[in-house]
Amino acid sequence: MKPFINNLLVLGIGAMIAGGCSSKESEPASTSQLPVIEVIEQPVIPTEPAPAPKPVPESKAAPVPPVKTVSAPTLTEQETVSRFNQWDQKLLSLKTSFVQTTEYDGVQVSQSKGILFYNKEHQLLRLDTLGEDGNVEQSAITNKKDILILDESGKHVTTLSWQEWQQGQANQALFDFGNYTALIERHHVKRTQPHQLVLTPKEGDPYTLYVTLSEKDFFPTELKIESDLLVTRAQLQQTQKNQPLDLTLFGGFVK
Repeated sequence: MKPFINNLLVLGIGAMIAGGCSSKESEPASTSQLPVIEVIEQPVIPTEPAPAPKPVPESKAAPVPPVKTVSAPTLTEQETVSRFNQWDQKLLSLKTSFVQTTEYDGVQVSQSKGILFYNKEHQLLRLDTLGEDGNVEQSAITNKKDILILDESGKHVTTLSWQEWQQGQANQALFDFGNYTALIERHHVKRTQPHQLVLTPKEGDPYTLYVTLSEKDFFPTELKIESDLLVTRAQLQQTQKNQPLDLTLFGGFVK
């Protein structure tokens, strides 16, 4: 019997709890007990606009003085000629490569290249003509009186007069190292560019010789001669001035 009674008690207590909860949920809340909240409107106080920022005066930069450029002094024509002539005294020895081309009426008819050596003390000059492979094809060695012609092996071929041989060269000025003063004296001289002299002979057959000088030291870098339709140009390259030379380069003229 005890289990049954216990079950009834449990059911009874559960029914009481359920009944109490349902009565509280169905009962409406009393509005008389809620406090009344009064809303008081605050007056709007007008605000003054913020003052505009004062403009900052622009600062005026100090004027920048103009930059003065200093140009190199321009030499007169006579000064340029004098710088060129000074090589008569300054040049003691020379080794230079050259490329010489000859054109007739604008058409190239020949080209040669070689190496030129000059020794002032003994007044000796050597001219090696090179082939396409860079090897010596022929050599001419002179004391400016006689000239020895050697073959590619250095064997003596013939001996000529310096004057006769030089007169047969299209560009005689290529061999006037150490004689620039005499060269100038034989010609009328004008300077057409800052580093170019134009020479025309005072007598004899007419031609025009252009001597282009180095901007650094006024040594010739190109010699061009125009005679009628024939133009021969010799460009000097890899020039070495006043460097020691082996005197055996000049063959039988130095013992």
